[in-house]
Amino acid sequence: MRLKQVDSAEYLENYQFRGLTKSGKIIWIENFTKTIMFEGKPADFVAFIDITERRNAQQELIKLNQLKSELLRRTSHELKTPLVSIKGFSDLLLQVHRDKLDAMVISTLNEIKQGCLRLESLIADILKTAELESGAVQLNKTEEDLSFLLNVCVNEVKGFSTLRNHKISLEIDENLITHFEKEQIHQVISNLLTNAVKYTPPSGRIEIKSEKNDDFIILSITDYGIGFTEEEKTRIFKQFGKIERYGQGLDIIAEGSGFGLFISKKIIELHDGQIWVESEGRNKGSTFYFSLPIIQN
Repeated sequence: MRLKQVDSAEYLENYQFRGLTKSGKIIWIENFTKTIMFEGKPADFVAFIDITERRNAQQELIKLNQLKSELLRRTSHELKTPLVSIKGFSDLLLQVHRDKLDAMVISTLNEIKQGCLRLESLIADILKTAELESGAVQLNKTEEDLSFLLNVCVNEVKGFSTLRNHKISLEIDENLITHFEKEQIHQVISNLLTNAVKYTPPSGRIEIKSEKNDDFIILSITDYGIGFTEEEKTRIFKQFGKIERYGQGLDIIAEGSGFGLFISKKIIELHDGQIWVESEGRNKGSTFYFSLPIIQN
């Protein structure tokens, strides 16, 4: 009997179950079932595959991922205590004993404060990442106006964008009403806008647009900055996918934790949406998109 090669996309049924060998060992089996034509009549073609090793490897990866998240969470919490002390004593010296300090010491203390702020931001991102990876995040979605939130976020980055002489244009619909958790989506928009400003050289422009299809509101943030290569686009939404820009002679702000896009992806997926990027290559700008489901009446 000769059977044609089976296309996995055409399987009618696919499931996994546990089995028992003659020696009493438990194994995992994957079953594929497909309807085929045999001698002019429909028949079921069934395949069984032993996936025990693959499943065991997957379980080990899950355990390692959980261990990694717990390590990040615990380490971040431990870092908070000395950080509070460093920041507190720096503030004390600057506020109470400023008149006793010379200009060099004051400048050094201000640098220490800035370092504390950067470290605070990094710790917050690590804790957020660990929380999202744990699967314990419970969204408190309410009916909100996405266009209002967009305007709030744009106003928040105006000082930053003005310093870099950027022009931000908004072409969004009014009353983009849907369900989302405001604080979470605020973080996503802020991450994308801040990145657009950071990675666009001075005197650039940033465009924010909205559109609707049958099921989703789609927002886009376009910059005309350094853009992404094809290889970079495959990395940027991963947990440790930060692309190093420092020392490349680019007129951009390269500092940051590198967790922002990973966090944004997790948040959007929790809202049953998608996030993606389009870019034609280096120095050709980029457009980040994310979608949220429309309220169905």
